[in-house]
Amino acid sequence: MKSHISATIDSELLSRVDRYRRRVRRSRSQIIEMAVESLLAGLQAEGEEIVTSEGRFEGSFSRQDTYER
Repeated sequence: MKSHISATIDSELLSRVDRYRRRVRRSRSQIIEMAVESLLAGLQAEGEEIVTSEGRFEGSFSRQDTYER
């Protein structure tokens, strides 16, 4: 279900949106919706990143220890 919103956007940014939407033949709403979805997907992906160090594992493990958990 779509919802109506009102937003204030910089006029230069809106001009860029309009140039792009004419080129791809989409509405302003579609372009803005796609941009917001892309932004949120990027933020979600950043939050789910696995952080690792550049160190090395120098210990040992056995398959038995791993699968007994």
